[in-house]
Amino acid sequence: MKITGIICCLALLCTACSEEKTELPWGSDNYIVSFSLTTGADTYPAVIRDGRITVSIPYNVSLEGAQVSYELCEHASIYPDPATVADWNQEWQFLVSSYDNQNDRTYLYTVERTDIATDGSLTLRTQAEVDAFARSGINTVEGNLTIGGEDEENPVTNLDGLKNLVSVRCDLTITAAYTGETLAGLENLTACESLRIGSAAHPNETLRQLSLPALKEIKGDLCVYGTALQTADFKSLQSVAGHFVLQSDALLQLTADELTTVAGNMTLIGTTADEAKAPCEQMYFPKLQRIDGTLTLSRFDRLSGLGTTFGVLTQAGALRYEHLALANTFEFPLIETTGNITVTDCPILRSVLLPALTDAGSLEITGCPAIETLSFPKAERFDGDVSLATLPAIKDFGEFLPALKAISGDLSIDDLSSLEGVLDLSGCTFSPNSTLDLRLVAATRLTELRGGDFGGSLRIDASSLTPQPEAMPFGITGFKNLDTLRIAGFTHVSELSLPTESCDDLTIENCGSQAPFTLSLPNLVEVRGTLLCRNCGKAGEANSASFPRLKNVGRQLSFYVGASSFTVLEFPLLETVGNGEPVSDDPADDYALYTMPSGCAGEFILPSLQRVNGSMLVSTWNTSTDRAVAFRFPSLQSVAGEISVGHTAYKNRSVATLDFSALTAAGAIRIGNLSSVTDFSTFTQVLPRLSEQTWSVTDCSYNPTYQQMLDGETGAESK
Repeated sequence: MKITGIICCLALLCTACSEEKTELPWGSDNYIVSFSLTTGADTYPAVIRDGRITVSIPYNVSLEGAQVSYELCEHASIYPDPATVADWNQEWQFLVSSYDNQNDRTYLYTVERTDIATDGSLTLRTQAEVDAFARSGINTVEGNLTIGGEDEENPVTNLDGLKNLVSVRCDLTITAAYTGETLAGLENLTACESLRIGSAAHPNETLRQLSLPALKEIKGDLCVYGTALQTADFKSLQSVAGHFVLQSDALLQLTADELTTVAGNMTLIGTTADEAKAPCEQMYFPKLQRIDGTLTLSRFDRLSGLGTTFGVLTQAGALRYEHLALANTFEFPLIETTGNITVTDCPILRSVLLPALTDAGSLEITGCPAIETLSFPKAERFDGDVSLATLPAIKDFGEFLPALKAISGDLSIDDLSSLEGVLDLSGCTFSPNSTLDLRLVAATRLTELRGGDFGGSLRIDASSLTPQPEAMPFGITGFKNLDTLRIAGFTHVSELSLPTESCDDLTIENCGSQAPFTLSLPNLVEVRGTLLCRNCGKAGEANSASFPRLKNVGRQLSFYVGASSFTVLEFPLLETVGNGEPVSDDPADDYALYTMPSGCAGEFILPSLQRVNGSMLVSTWNTSTDRAVAFRFPSLQSVAGEISVGHTAYKNRSVATLDFSALTAAGAIRIGNLSSVTDFSTFTQVLPRLSEQTWSVTDCSYNPTYQQMLDGETGAESK
């Protein structure tokens, strides 16, 4: 019992001692209450938060001799003593300890330099205004900054007054009125929205050296236009958020070694006009990986060695080289997809290399006759046009584009004289509106043009082909259903046969004009638009045209200008011509059926023709080849417009018979200068649909009036 009491007393004593310790007036607090620096008449209080002491002071205020003032919590201590610090421009660490030395807290002191900014935009028109800018202490322009005005007596000649400038929140514009040769004074500029020097219409004429060593980012466009600019140095520039445009007549060197990204177009042009002038010989962008817009390199007549210029570029919206007199290669080893690829007027270019390319918009290579190597081993698809001209290096189209699967636009092949063997497009998918243009200039070694299911337009032009072949130099297979089919300029061929079964429009012109000519479309069933044959067949020879399966021509059937040279015109199954739409705004040319068949031996007959939805003209314009003795349309029932037979001036003596025996409807009938025609009884059934105004016969052997026809005086009675 006695021992238990002693233990209780000891416990009470210990509790009393513990409570007495927590009631001391000092303890474990260890923080800074306030902190400030005073220099001159100004005091700058610090922000104390999360173990940091931050003093914000304008960038141009000196801290030399600054006095410190601070307050600690009660009984705390600080090391080192801030009063012993002489240099407040650097970082310091302070240790604050509690009274009982049981708790320490570390503070990091830093100084934050603040900008002196304008309230908005600023224009410095004269040198005096630029010099005054320096005295203002401003280092940030919150709006736009424009340098250069129209004051010819006090122009801006240098930018020394801008040496404090580090940022322009919006656009920095240096106009063509600036007369300085350098941009010295802007060496501390780190960022701006857009930078514009001169303009396309008014380039700067005095600036020779452009150096912005601190500039890291352009948040808008970078556009430089200068007639005298020799060097452009953007040594720290990493990105341009808009377009990058540089045009100079005098450029020697462009440096942008840190540039990685251009979000808009990148356009580099060696002139401010049309003619290449800049003497720049090399360019190199070692870190440039992405151009979201179009890369254009244009009008440099000394630029060469472009193999590594864009060696790390992996992305570009489009690629364009043009008017580069000494460029030797177009090379983008890492580009896999891009938009339009254009290479034009690079006369000594030797190679076009895109080894990784799989998809592109369009492809145009023209005016580059020296190309020896074209490498597109993985290219599968072009979403636009493919246009190739004067490329003797291409012998095998399949070897040039071995992986090609689709072209959504047109394919134009112009003067690819080295093509040989089969040009096989049957494995390539085209859009329904695609056009295949094949223009021949020099003798071709093609043996076959193979189209497969190609359903667009096919146009073959040999008008410039020298020498002209006496036979079609290659066969044409496939191309059964087309939009437009046009064959022109094979002046010396004696035979042309085409496999097409249907098309919207068919044009054959200037073919076989120097030799007896046979035209045959044995499979053609329908022409939905216009069938035009013009200037074909040699005059005085036995020329023939045969369309044995053709049943319908939708808009116009037109055999004219030289068609009278044909001794045979065969349309045995043709039933309808025209769709009622006007063919021409000129009524004199508005004919759905327009033929010149007077050269046909014996009779010209369309035995199955039933309807012409428009007007029809059977012309005897050329009297030198008159052979036909009859024009026969025995099944023709209706002509929505006018029927004209003969000519207003040229007299035909060979045609003696007209056969319109089934005709019951016509808008008008005009017959003239058929001096051997005496019988018009073939028109008896259609007379009730006509009138004196819509019936006319002139300069024939017999010229009955409408009333005479009604009275039965048709000329038949005279036989």
